[in-house]
Amino acid sequence: MEDQANNNTSSNPKLSETPVLNISGKVEPSQKSPRAMGKKKADPAPPVVLDIPKINPTTFPVIMGRILLKSNDLPAPVSKMNTSDFRQYLCLLCMEKPSKRKLVSHMFISNEKELDSDFLKVRKIYENRKDIKILEQVTVYTLCARSLFHRVQKKLTDVEWNKQQNIFETDRVGERDVWNITSRLYDLENQETEKLFNYAKFLSATNS
Repeated sequence: MEDQANNNTSSNPKLSETPVLNISGKVEPSQKSPRAMGKKKADPAPPVVLDIPKINPTTFPVIMGRILLKSNDLPAPVSKMNTSDFRQYLCLLCMEKPSKRKLVSHMFISNEKELDSDFLKVRKIYENRKDIKILEQVTVYTLCARSLFHRVQKKLTDVEWNKQQNIFETDRVGERDVWNITSRLYDLENQETEKLFNYAKFLSATNS
């Protein structure tokens, strides 16, 4: 009988193991069964890589517009692909109404390629009018001409705008009136640039 008991104990490994007292309170995980031969564990799915929009002459005006205007409206398309064509300008054709002592400014947006032709189109509107004298052409280079256009409309509250808000009049005071308006436009463009720099600082500070 004793030999039979010993044989039963040796044939059953669980009975031959010495019980261990668990004083830590932790539940020991059960031992996993060995992996079957020939079966490879599936590799984890690769991370999803998002397409980051590339910055080029075509997308740059759109990106600037989204930042400065907070708008997704696309700018007017340009047919020819040329880096200089995407230089944007806010333009003024400055004129005078001598009889009323008024300075008239026609504001529009253009680019490097169409700058001369756009000025010519605007000049033709006024060149045959006897009550108006054409003075100067003013161009302000800007990263986003649409944004600067809207800022001028918003900030120049001491002038008289037409309904379309692309022509404004001021009293003609002296010979430096055109220079004064030009100086104000450059100040507003500096504000646009500062707005862009502040946005870049925000992205850097928040690791965006």
